Amino acid sequence: MTQKALGEFELSKRPITAKANDKLRRVFEEYEIQFLAANVEDSHLDGTGLRWKPKHPNAGIKII
Repeated sequence: MTQKALGEFELSKRPITAKANDKLRRVFEEYEIQFLAANVEDSHLDGTGLRWKPKHPNAGIKII
């Protein structure tokens, strides 16, 4: 995948293909990167982002 293609996906200039989506998912998993989202009352995700997967995933995270 080229940097140009990735930028176009991010800017919604073209839809991401299933093949490209699978490639990105595998890269994120390989480098232990995980997606984050804050839970809100409706189905809208607020505060989405990425982080390196922590060695102790529940350390310092309060689940309410």
